[in-house]
Amino acid sequence: MEKLISLRDVLLQKEAYQGWLYLPEEPWTLETKGIFVDLDDVPAGSEPDLPEEVKKYNLHEVLDAVGIEDIIINAKEQIGSPSVDELLSAFVFYVENDAFIVI
Repeated sequence: MEKLISLRDVLLQKEAYQGWLYLPEEPWTLETKGIFVDLDDVPAGSEPDLPEEVKKYNLHEVLDAVGIEDIIINAKEQIGSPSVDELLSAFVFYVENDAFIVI
C-alpha cells in the first residue's frame, strides 16, 4: 500500500521521492495529499498498475519528481532560500503555465 504525502513534504524533501506525482484537482495547498507512482517499469503501450489511492481519492498525474526538483532549483537560483509558500507558488505556476515563475 502506498502512502499519501503532503505537498509540503514533497517540496521540502524533493530528493526523497521518485516517479510521477498524482494530486487531486486544484486548488492545491501545502496540506494537499498526493502520491508518487513509479512508472519506469511500465512497458510502453500498457496501462500502469496504479495504487488504489489514485482511484479512491480521484488523483491525477501532475508532474514527475525531476520536474519538481527543477522547479525548486530554479526558485533557489532566483532567491537563495525560498519559503515553502514561495515553492508552492512556483510549483503551481509551473504546472499551470509550463514555465518557471519569475520571483
